Amino acid sequence: MKILLLGGGGFIGRPLRQRLERDGHQVSAPSRRQLDLRQPRADWRQWLEGVDTVVNAAGQLLDRPAGALEAVHHLGPLQLASMAYQADVRRWVQLSALGADPQAATPFLAGKGRGDAALLASGLEARIARPSLIYGPQGASSRLLLQLARLPLWLLPDGGNQRIQPLALDDAVEGLARLALADDAPEGVIEFVGAEALTLADYLRQLRRLQGLNAPAYILNLPPQASRTLAALAERWPSSLISRDTLEMLNHGSCGDPSTLGALLQRAPLASGQFREAP
Repeated sequence: MKILLLGGGGFIGRPLRQRLERDGHQVSAPSRRQLDLRQPRADWRQWLEGVDTVVNAAGQLLDRPAGALEAVHHLGPLQLASMAYQADVRRWVQLSALGADPQAATPFLAGKGRGDAALLASGLEARIARPSLIYGPQGASSRLLLQLARLPLWLLPDGGNQRIQPLALDDAVEGLARLALADDAPEGVIEFVGAEALTLADYLRQLRRLQGLNAPAYILNLPPQASRTLAALAERWPSSLISRDTLEMLNHGSCGDPSTLGALLQRAPLASGQFREAP
C-alpha cells in the first residue's frame, strides 16, 4: 500500500512510519517545509499520486501564530482531502483528540472538531482516532508529567481530581496502523483510550512508582483563579505545554470507551498501571 503520512517526524508519526514500513508499505512523509497545512498550495497534488491512504498525524497545541490551529486542524486538511478525493485516494486516517467538537470551548478542540466534521463529509473513507493523553517517555507531555511525579510536592489544579484515561504510545501506533491498513476496520470516530480511567493525581502516583520512587508526594490544591493566572503566565513561554486552553481541557476530563480500540487491537489496550517504559 502507498501511504501519505503527515507529521511523520513527530512523537506519534515517527514510530507509526516505522511500523508501516516494517510491513513493507511505501510511506511518503513530507516535512512541514514540504507540505505545510498552514499554507495550502496547488502542488500538494504531487504528494497524492498513486496514494491509497492518507494518515494525518500533524498537529499543534497552541495558536501561534494566530489562526494556526484552524489552519492545521481544519482548513489545511479540508483542502488536502478535497485534492485526495479528486485523486481517487480511498482512505483518510485522522489523528484527532478526545473532546473534539466544533462547539468546544478551546480553539484546539474546536478546530479539531471542525476538521473531523469536514473529513466525515469529504466522500473519503474517513477513520478518525480521538486519543486521550498518550504516554511515551519521549513525548513532551509525558516528560513533563514524569518530571512532576518525581517532585516531593505537587501543586495541582483542583488537587489533581480531573479524570483522564491514558493510552500507551505503542497501542496508539498499532491502532492507527490498523486503521490505515485493515479493510474491515471501523469508519467514523473511534475513541483511543487506555483500559482504565483515573484521576490526574493517581496517574502521577503511578508515574512516580514507575521511576522507583515509593515515598508519597504531598499534594497542594491550586484554586481555580490561581490555576488560570499561572496558566496565563506559563503560556507566554514559546514552547510551553501549559496554557489556559490546556487547563480547560484538563478540567473537562479525557475519558472514553476502550471497547472499539480493543476490538481493533484484538486485545484490551494497556491500563496506565501496566506502563513499564520510563527514561
